[in-house]
Amino acid sequence: MSAGFSVVLLVESRQKHEQLVQVLSKSCRDFKLVFNVDDLIRLAHQKPINVLLFGFESIEQNEVAYFRLLKMAPEIEQHVHANLLLCNRSEIKHAFQLCRKGLFNDYYVGQPLYDPYHLLLRFRHLKTLQEGASGMAALAPNSISAVCDSLERIVQGDAQVSGINAELLQRLGDTIGQAMESLSMLIAQQLDDSGTDSRPTRELISSRSDDLVSQPIHSGVREAVNRVNAATAEMAEVAIEQRVSIGREHPNLPPRGKRVVVVEDNAQAMEALTATLHKSECETVCFSYGSDFARVVDTLSADIVMLDLTLPDMPAFHLVQKMKQSPTLSHARLFVMAQQGDREKVELVAGMGVDEVIIKPIDEQMMAFKLKHY
Repeated sequence: MSAGFSVVLLVESRQKHEQLVQVLSKSCRDFKLVFNVDDLIRLAHQKPINVLLFGFESIEQNEVAYFRLLKMAPEIEQHVHANLLLCNRSEIKHAFQLCRKGLFNDYYVGQPLYDPYHLLLRFRHLKTLQEGASGMAALAPNSISAVCDSLERIVQGDAQVSGINAELLQRLGDTIGQAMESLSMLIAQQLDDSGTDSRPTRELISSRSDDLVSQPIHSGVREAVNRVNAATAEMAEVAIEQRVSIGREHPNLPPRGKRVVVVEDNAQAMEALTATLHKSECETVCFSYGSDFARVVDTLSADIVMLDLTLPDMPAFHLVQKMKQSPTLSHARLFVMAQQGDREKVELVAGMGVDEVIIKPIDEQMMAFKLKHY
């Protein structure tokens, strides 16, 4: 880490964080250790702090230290660019809640120490963000950066609309088919009860329902869906052109967040994964069924596709083939998600262009680490 990037660790005892101190001392040219809030305030006023690590014994102590810092020096936020909270594994949920409230920018498992070199990668990411923010300080909330974010959402919305429309068309066809079958059975039952042979009636309903009912309804809805798809695709194309044009005129703009397509049938796993992706500032398009993903694969664009290997409705290798043949997704990175013991399935898709194999349950920090490298 360059000399212009300062890291400060606030602890009550060096001994409890000796391993972390050694790593930071060797890796960060501008690293300092402080043991109380008073010394921290004096240090911050002498020179801005890029990253402040709160490393007291418990989260409660770190929280108290944070509020004491704000009370004693309300202007401290102008001198400290990022706050990281050290915690142990049992405190992760509490740490996440504090970060979500905005008290700290991020948390890190420091007891026992979790991969100290991963922490250094976080510093590098923060350094990039802070250097980018300094160059864009004049931009207001309704600035060029905000406009670019809006354009990215338009492009993302096009893919979402296409996926929703395809799913609705499928459901419509299934509903019409079930309705006509139920009607046929009801009429046949009434005819049988009256002693009349129901077979001619059932055959007539079966032969004419598609021409007289299903096809006209489905055709009308499909035409409307195609109009909606065409309108959103046109908007998305314009948005892409505008975003590229703005990027050329303003090379200091921060890059857009990664776009990730997730195919996962387990609702809880989907929720946890999307939460992790959103923390890494990724945009997500989610599918619960492989068949839904396969229907719209040629309309999607993404930087990464995360594919569960144990989908119930379609073999994973078939979806990988569809993705690799897609004109819009063939260049996306492919992450496959596997359970312990899925060796055969992993081996089946390993030679098909898989970039990462993620073992469930997914480690949030490791996932964030991998996302930064693609």
